Amino acid sequence: MKKGILLLGHGSRRPAANAGLEALGGIVQESLGLPTLPVFFQFGRPTLAEGVARFASQGIHEIIIVPVFLFPGVHLEKDVPEAVAGLAARYGEGLKLVLTSGLGPDPRLAEIVVERVRAAGALLPGGDGTKAPVGAQDLNDPGAIAARSRDLIEEYLGMEFFQRKFPGLAGEVVRRVVHATGNPQVASLLRFHPGAVEAGIAALRRGALIFADVRMVKAGINGRALRELGGRVICPIHHPRVHSFAEERGITRAAAAVYLFREQLRDCVAVVGNAPTALAEVIRQTGQGFRPALIIGTPVGFVGAAEVKARLQSQQVPYLTLIGSQGGSAVAAAAVNALISLAQGRAGL
Repeated sequence: MKKGILLLGHGSRRPAANAGLEALGGIVQESLGLPTLPVFFQFGRPTLAEGVARFASQGIHEIIIVPVFLFPGVHLEKDVPEAVAGLAARYGEGLKLVLTSGLGPDPRLAEIVVERVRAAGALLPGGDGTKAPVGAQDLNDPGAIAARSRDLIEEYLGMEFFQRKFPGLAGEVVRRVVHATGNPQVASLLRFHPGAVEAGIAALRRGALIFADVRMVKAGINGRALRELGGRVICPIHHPRVHSFAEERGITRAAAAVYLFREQLRDCVAVVGNAPTALAEVIRQTGQGFRPALIIGTPVGFVGAAEVKARLQSQQVPYLTLIGSQGGSAVAAAAVNALISLAQGRAGL
């Protein structure tokens, strides 16, 4: 059944005021891949009836009508349902009209409001008069930037969040990852084996090797601080043997690198930030006796990433991961850098 979407706005006599709904329609159509048309209940064209007629003439048999009204009023509770019912009666069974609820006090709208408030600077340190704002000269000071970032992350997520979900040193890693991604929402996606942070710190303090799946992970790790601990990073994905082996076996180079250099996995910190196939091979080799001290597995993507990270959480080896399709080299490197800082006796961020 061919479907279409009508975004129903109130409408204005000023055409420029209706442009926002038209722009929103374009975004929705691009996202869903369904024909999307903005229509107006009053003072704008096309009207609701005109939009229904246009879609019907295009052979669309189901029209989803979404009222873009923030809160319920007479239009949303009475006028719009009556208008839709009248159109349904006119077109009969050959056309299905589905009226959704309005936007309402949705938490996602609240997030937009919060973003606007933050953009206005009201929640920056000093915005409430309790802390001095960071001056422009401090924006070149790495320490001031880190301190300011830490304050903002803690204000955004709340200290209760850290105390409840990521107490102690795990929270230091979470802060670093949130800082690296610029996205506080990733905090709720992080998962730790109970002994992960302690295992990682212990390994780094004894100079354990870090095995990285891709160069972007290696590039993101603080090499100087790692060398101070006696450690180093290897990333064999571009080794000539890896290229030929991957072609012969029909596997990814990331997986081939793990297989060929599996001896290096023993007691290392295995860091997979890109390739789900590399993490799958690390897990397989762990079962074969090549056990890392810690696995940081944050591969990204829609094919295989979520599944292999779910498998990682069933392993007995200490792990750190980010569930779902999100992840990436920046997340993996940030987790490593937090552990390096902790191993040196400093804060994670």
